[in-house]
Amino acid sequence: MSSGYSENNNFPYDNNQMVLDMILCSLVTVPQPINWDSVARLVPGYTPKECAKRYEELKNNGTSPVDNQYNPLMATGGIPLESLATYIKSSLLDPAEDQEELEVGQGRTGAVSARKSSTEYDKLPLSMNGESMEGSQGPNMVIHVCDEAKNLKEDFVCPRDLLVSEMKYFAEYLSTDAQRWEEVDISVHCDVHIFNWLMKYVKRNSRESDKSEAPKLEPANVISILISSEFLKMDSLVEECINYCHKNMSAIVATPCNMNCINANLLTRIADLFTHNEADEVKDRKDKFKSKIFCKKIERLFDPEYKNADSPANASTLYRCCLCKRLLTKEAEQKIACLPGKINIDQYGNIVYFHIRDKTWDIHEHLSSQFEELKSWRDVYWRLWGTVNWLTCNRCKQSFLCNELSHCQYHPEPAVYPGAASSLGSTGTGIYPCCNQKVLRFDPTQLPRGCKVKDHVIALPEGDDGLESPSSKLLYDLVQHRDLIVVPYSKDLNGESGVIINDDKSPECNVHLEPNPLHGQKSGEIIAVSE
Repeated sequence: MSSGYSENNNFPYDNNQMVLDMILCSLVTVPQPINWDSVARLVPGYTPKECAKRYEELKNNGTSPVDNQYNPLMATGGIPLESLATYIKSSLLDPAEDQEELEVGQGRTGAVSARKSSTEYDKLPLSMNGESMEGSQGPNMVIHVCDEAKNLKEDFVCPRDLLVSEMKYFAEYLSTDAQRWEEVDISVHCDVHIFNWLMKYVKRNSRESDKSEAPKLEPANVISILISSEFLKMDSLVEECINYCHKNMSAIVATPCNMNCINANLLTRIADLFTHNEADEVKDRKDKFKSKIFCKKIERLFDPEYKNADSPANASTLYRCCLCKRLLTKEAEQKIACLPGKINIDQYGNIVYFHIRDKTWDIHEHLSSQFEELKSWRDVYWRLWGTVNWLTCNRCKQSFLCNELSHCQYHPEPAVYPGAASSLGSTGTGIYPCCNQKVLRFDPTQLPRGCKVKDHVIALPEGDDGLESPSSKLLYDLVQHRDLIVVPYSKDLNGESGVIINDDKSPECNVHLEPNPLHGQKSGEIIAVSE
């Protein structure tokens, strides 16, 4: 045995034997067999056999040298024997928990495993209650980092409480229960340089940390740090990385980083920080991430619960009218005219348009065909944005879809109304000389029609507040991207609106009135028939 005893075996010659006797005295009530390897690890210089032999000597003597010699020490609270005994009994000497391993993070960049082992307990100074401490942040934990790509291994040390507070992934394994944190051995499969950066971040506010050495995010490392910090549940760092990506995306995609490892949750959080104009400004020559942002923007257009600052309208109710072939939403259908004659008159005499849903039309097929045509999800987004949003023209007084900005109908020459002797047969009927289209002098519908088209005119609110109005923002985005948004004018989809005058007959209208118990009649449907 490496340390001697006095003749009565009651007083050890050194402090190590005193600690050993204290530990052994606490094991009297522990069921056999005792794990002497675990006991020997607590007292340097003693083998398991020596510990077992000394235990038998103390047991046979029937007296405790701790009780006889060290009561004054116990009275001062120097060594809490009771708490030490509890720890020994519940932790190191449990033969049923000899080796246990948890594998987590399979298939991820930073795989972590935790298994039972000793920590740096016996290498660090003991506090008054027998724990290895660093400040007030608990015992030091050792993290073994294995970098298979570079064939490197490195150990990192961090106080338990600090590690758990910053890397919440470890909270499950490093609880405040001494039985657990004394037995956990942490192994991380990760890039050594990235984990070194993470540990500097964890210790950024500690007393021994040099503020000048606080780690900084860079375009070349932010994606790896983002993925690792999200896996380790480092919430504050994840938020920092996401904000950094928003501000520096062009520089990030210019580095040889792998953007495909960003999961859907992180992608959504990053994309939501971009306005569609900011996303448009990202310089992404290899299209590593720009299309992903616009795909998320398209998804957001179809989310009825999402408050979209870029788009007052959403596409959740988008459908195609089987008559005029326009794509419309429920909000826009009563503002946008259909084919001539498809008019509703409400109980107050106002004109209300209606459309008929095409049940054969599918939104997924439409988006796929748009991508085949436009070759870019960015362009698909802007075309869809122009389809669901609308403005009101100050010239024709009609609401129009943003993708029909250039469809304001007009006649280059004013109508001519001949006298009573005219061959037209009525002074109330005129003609446009530019195209010979007939027109009523008193048209109750006041719907626009013309042989030519030009841009709609939008009147914006005056003053500084007008620049921030929804219509101002819509118009700005529309003008900036009109080449992508605006579709060509087609007479098939934009026939003459309102009542059609026939050369041989006056117009025939079928009016369907339905009784209404509250107002006497419901809205009437006026259908103009041309033969």
